[in-house]
Parts: sequence; C-alpha cells; structure tokens
Amino acid sequence: MNVQLEATEKKENILNSMLELIASHGLQGVSMSSLAKKANVAAGTIYHYFESKDAMILELFQYVRTSINNEIFKIKDRITDNYKDRFQGIWMNLCQYYIAHPEVLSFMEQFYSSPFQKKIKDRDLQFRENSLTVFFKLGVDQKHIKSNDLHIISSIFIGSITIAAKKHINGYYPVTDKELRIMAAIIWDGLKCTH
Repeated sequence: MNVQLEATEKKENILNSMLELIASHGLQGVSMSSLAKKANVAAGTIYHYFESKDAMILELFQYVRTSINNEIFKIKDRITDNYKDRFQGIWMNLCQYYIAHPEVLSFMEQFYSSPFQKKIKDRDLQFRENSLTVFFKLGVDQKHIKSNDLHIISSIFIGSITIAAKKHINGYYPVTDKELRIMAAIIWDGLKCTH
C-alpha cells in the first residue's frame, strides 16, 4: 500500500473515531487514551498527526465542513438548475446528511456552542465566506432571496434543518422525502424575493 495513502487513511480513522466519541461523550469528554483505543492506534500516533487535542478538534471541524459541502452541493447544485431548485435541493441534502450522520450534527452543534468557534473564526476568513454564505450572497445579489443580513438568512436555513433532523433522529417526527420537500418549500417561501 502507498505510504501516503496509508497515512491519510490512518489520520481519517482518527478523525472519524474522534467524531463518534464526541457524539457520545461531548466535545471535552474525550480522552486521548479513549481515542487511541477507539481508533486502534497508539497514543503517540495521534500526536504524530495532531499537535494537541485542540488542534485535532479544529482540524475535525474543517474535515467535517468539507464532507458536508461535498455532500450538499452535489447533484442539486448543477449550473443548469434555477436558484429556487438549488436552494431547496441544498436544504434537503443537508437535512438528509444530518439524518444519516447524527454524529456530524452533534459535533457541529457542540462546536458552534464552544470557544472553538471563535478560534476558527479568528484564524480562518473562510469561516465567514463558506459555500453556503457565498450561495446566499448570490441569491441576494441576483434578487432571488430577500436582502437580509447573511447571518439572518443562514440562521433561518440552518436552524430549520437542525430542528427537522433532530426530530427525525430522536424519533419524535420521522420525515419522508415528501415532507422534507414541503419544509424546504416553506423556507424558500419565507426567504424568496417577491419583486
């Protein structure tokens, strides 16, 4: 096996193990020894890839965000689709992704409620210019969606997804694709420009 590929797989294994442990023990509740055991690596191996637990959590955020972007912008975000279809498709893709990966939703909620958010925001301008923000800005600029602060638009969009996914995951209100389409349409109707 290629040494570089093996190293990448080992690092991803550590990150995925950390993600699972955070879902069950909380962001601060994961010890490096429990991570080493879960990832089936020596503790020293973890420090070979990450200088500290904090550095690993920040890298895990980037890793998760990249995975989310790859998932939610596929298929439905074709250049030939109109903005409304792309908007609703992205909403549904992200909700379905969180439902399929509750550990990701748990991590993102914990991350955004922790001091780590400030660390990544201060050091990474892309935090404010992520793919969704760019997409919303395009919608505002092209007058597809109402001209509001992008934080307001993002909060409505992400908040509705988070609640829908959590209700499904917790068995409170399991949703079908049809119901997700209805919810995405309601969010669109609330944000679309009426010209």
